[in-house]
Amino acid sequence: MSGRFSRGLAVADGSLDVFRANPRLVVLPLCSLLLIGSGFAVAAGVALHYGLIASLLTNDLVKYAAIFVGLALSSSLGTFFNAAVAHCAFRYFDGEEPTVRDGFRAAWRARRAIAVWALTSATLGTVLYILDDKLGFLGSAARLVFDLAWGLLTFFVVPVIVVEDTADLRTILRESGTAFRETWGESVSASLGVSLIVLPAALVGGGLFAAAYLGLHGLVAWLVGGLGLIVVVAAIVTSQVLGMIARSALYVYATKGRHVGPFADQDPASVFPDS
Repeated sequence: MSGRFSRGLAVADGSLDVFRANPRLVVLPLCSLLLIGSGFAVAAGVALHYGLIASLLTNDLVKYAAIFVGLALSSSLGTFFNAAVAHCAFRYFDGEEPTVRDGFRAAWRARRAIAVWALTSATLGTVLYILDDKLGFLGSAARLVFDLAWGLLTFFVVPVIVVEDTADLRTILRESGTAFRETWGESVSASLGVSLIVLPAALVGGGLFAAAYLGLHGLVAWLVGGLGLIVVVAAIVTSQVLGMIARSALYVYATKGRHVGPFADQDPASVFPDS
């Protein structure tokens, strides 16, 4: 088990080196976070202004419609900006100088595939929520199992959308599943490694925010809470960038056999044995 963690940290560390060489990539997940947060804030304001809170709590149709819209919003924006990060990572792997503008342009070119994916994710997410809501324990168990399987199958969806230039859902899922099957050990360890890299910062930020809320008062509480929020946001956006860099490099390895980015100087097959 310790070997698996150390291998994941090696991948995350390599991704961190790529991030250090391209710090401007932080703008992309930050924009995603700000836009998603703003969207939900506007929706909450509208719900409060028109007195829709009671309907959200008592009317299943309204509640499920709100969940679908929320999932579609977060999925479309999240996928768009992740696609921009992946494109920049691919350019860097090819020896080019990526820019945020290039990332935006590439994501915009893939807008049809992103929209298809967002609607698919929102639909499935809503259906699973309904099952969980109506079937109790059985629904929760089914949702848990499906979420796990779906997460593995769609691990490489964003790199596929960027590279394959297709909006066909069957092709996207097939390519993602094939890439994951080729690199399942690497993929799981890389995800764990990225989580371990950002976890300390997230815990510190959460602790500062909790301390400001529970034990401090006045200006000091605002300053400490604001600092905690900044640290948490930094951990989130760093995790997004590192995760997409690692997935992009693994996708290149799975589809072309090239060792790029975090793996440029090492053989992934020896670093992440299937056994």
